[in-house]
Amino acid sequence: MINYWPLKRMDRKSRKRTVDGLERIRKLVAAEMPGRTLQSTLVLGTWNIRNFDDNRFGDGPRLEESLYYIAEVISAFDVIAIQEICRDLGPLKEVMRLLGADYDYIVTDVTEGSSGNKERLGFIYNTNKVRFRNIAGEIVLPWKDQISDVTRKRQFARTPFACAFQSGWFRFIFSTVHIYYGKQSKNSDEYRRRVGEIESVAKHLAKLAKKEKDNYILVGDFNIDKMGDDAGNALVGQGFETTQNIIGSNSRKNKFYDQISWLPREGSVRRADSDRSHGVLDVLSAVMRDGVTQFRDYDPFVTATLQRKLADAEEALREARRKNKPTAKKLNAVNDFKKTLADEELRRDYYVNTWRTFQISDHLPLWVELEVDFSAEYLTTLKDGTFTPLEE
Repeated sequence: MINYWPLKRMDRKSRKRTVDGLERIRKLVAAEMPGRTLQSTLVLGTWNIRNFDDNRFGDGPRLEESLYYIAEVISAFDVIAIQEICRDLGPLKEVMRLLGADYDYIVTDVTEGSSGNKERLGFIYNTNKVRFRNIAGEIVLPWKDQISDVTRKRQFARTPFACAFQSGWFRFIFSTVHIYYGKQSKNSDEYRRRVGEIESVAKHLAKLAKKEKDNYILVGDFNIDKMGDDAGNALVGQGFETTQNIIGSNSRKNKFYDQISWLPREGSVRRADSDRSHGVLDVLSAVMRDGVTQFRDYDPFVTATLQRKLADAEEALREARRKNKPTAKKLNAVNDFKKTLADEELRRDYYVNTWRTFQISDHLPLWVELEVDFSAEYLTTLKDGTFTPLEE
């Protein structure tokens, strides 16, 4: 349960809308996700929270209520990996304040360079259930294992991040990625680079897992269009088991970008035996929904955003004219914003496909429920003298 008391400071209309949204998220979580346990299972997840939150594209910034919704979703997890955290940690700290003293986080520094996109990776975890074991690091490949896209050898576009955690009897290395996307064409160097990144991180972790007793879990945004293509097979081909999501994890639910996977290890990594042991949480079915009535609740914010973008486009056009530079593209942008502002249907289309994805995300969170209580098995090994990974 997050800290709801600051809602009292909102104006009445915003407070009612936010409380209604929080109630719908709570109902969605209760209906779709597994119930939390004290000791027997672990609810683990991953979520790419779009551009969180520097508003570099001008489609935000996030409303206060959006931070409540994000915190409410995160509170349904015992530990969750987050991608696309930006340089400014202010919004993340606000979400942590809403989550309260039971939650903590750890993030990377910013990955520099154009491919790095000024992003961080991180983990948020409930300290009542999960213990950080004081080991953290970004994954850097040895020279001989660096990624080849035919043109050159290189490291990851955004350096994967791994931390050691423990929950109950379950010790695990939790790794998260945001894999390079590039062009979609399977014949492109960019696509080969994407496949190479997935193969390389999976292969690297598989090698480490052979030397250590910890369990290895790998999650994140792999930019997999569909399971079974080269990118999807690159993960499975290195021995990782995946949750095989029923629906896509993007906002349109037609791509399988995000994945939860682990290296199977007998007797120590087990998905809980229930019909809700894994899935995709469709947050946008609960808040900032796509109906006409719901759009009209947010139309004033959408209009204000479009007006700011129009003002920026007009300034860019004036600057181009002052410098005698080509203006056709900039003029088209100005006209497009004016057209959208004047047409409710176009504003609604922008709200559904763009605006709300910068408030919540264009990705949906994934979860898996894992068993973490192996006490019965351990007692058996003590009785019959057999060795198991739990012995140490």
